[in-house]
Amino acid sequence: MTSLRALLERVLGAHGIRYELVEAGNAQELRTERMRVTFIEDGRFSITFSDGTELRGTGLVVNEETATVKVAERGLNFDYAHFLPHIEKCSTLHGHTASVSVEVTGPKNEEGYVVDFSLLKSAVKSAIDELDHKLIVSRRYIAGFRDGRYHVTFEGLGGSYDLWVPQSRVAVIEGDSTAENIAAHIARRVLDYLSVRPVVVRVSVSEGIGKYAVAELLG
Repeated sequence: MTSLRALLERVLGAHGIRYELVEAGNAQELRTERMRVTFIEDGRFSITFSDGTELRGTGLVVNEETATVKVAERGLNFDYAHFLPHIEKCSTLHGHTASVSVEVTGPKNEEGYVVDFSLLKSAVKSAIDELDHKLIVSRRYIAGFRDGRYHVTFEGLGGSYDLWVPQSRVAVIEGDSTAENIAAHIARRVLDYLSVRPVVVRVSVSEGIGKYAVAELLG
């Protein structure tokens, strides 16, 4: 058996993510750029993410053997429209075809696997279907809602944009619709669909040849 700390160290090391271990009184802290995990001697732990979200638990112990499963198929792609007002060439409404791959790292269960491939693929498909052929927009650009339509406004290339878009054609996310934030959004949704814990979900979103973003989320 091994602790959550040992599992995290193994996963972070495998993905080349820098971290440090710090002694803090009767506790130890594992720190990365995006989260701080505090391990207390009595088995309690807390995880604080860079956005202020905090998770607390106790007695989390997993099987020593861990593994990573991955789904990456041609069917795991989606088309979307977006805009990025702070990047000049992307500050007009435009679209992409994105491909997605997802890895889940965690302890193997008694049957010897982390998560069933069919369940993982279904979770990923459900997450990207929510974005497919939609305008992905940050909540900050939603100026209103009326008659089943979102009012989307932003300053972009050539001036001001003022759009009324049917609710069914909009996917609202937190933060600008960068590939990084879209990957993070998909990771959260995959975690919502999966019941396996603890795991690290790693999502890669590609906007074209040689262009991709990766987000990792602990659940």
